[in-house]
Amino acid sequence: MEPKLQHDPQVEQANHPNRQFEQTSTGGPKITVVTGMLLGALVGGLLALLSTSNRENTKQSFSSAKSSVGGLVDTVKQDPAGTASQVIGQVKAATEVIQDVAIDVQNVYEKVAGEVDTVKQDVNKVVGTAQEAKSDLQSIGEKVVEAKDTALGKENTTTEHKPQT
Repeated sequence: MEPKLQHDPQVEQANHPNRQFEQTSTGGPKITVVTGMLLGALVGGLLALLSTSNRENTKQSFSSAKSSVGGLVDTVKQDPAGTASQVIGQVKAATEVIQDVAIDVQNVYEKVAGEVDTVKQDVNKVVGTAQEAKSDLQSIGEKVVEAKDTALGKENTTTEHKPQT
């Protein structure tokens, strides 16, 4: 007889078939996925700053961002209504441009769709012409074989010559 294990995984699976993994408390600190991602980003950023050129580029980027934001804040403080109306005007202008682009895209789509229909019709005409040419070439081939047989003195009684109408 085998001794019973205190936490036999097979018995646990049989008793709870839908449970895949059981979280057990280890007593240690729990690190969530988001916390792990933030820690990884922080460590990666610090490692990137080991390079002198990366540090200088980062300093310049932060200082230019600071001055840009500071200038924007000063502008909004001086004339909040004017800044708001300016932003609204820019959004309206952008909306008009986007509408014009949408109309142009629609026109291009309609033009291409019309051209595709024309191409389909042309392809159908070409296929019909090719089928007619194939039939004509078969007829010519039969006549060439008949001419060869006649030239060699072989009269083929099974081949009937049908006049073209």
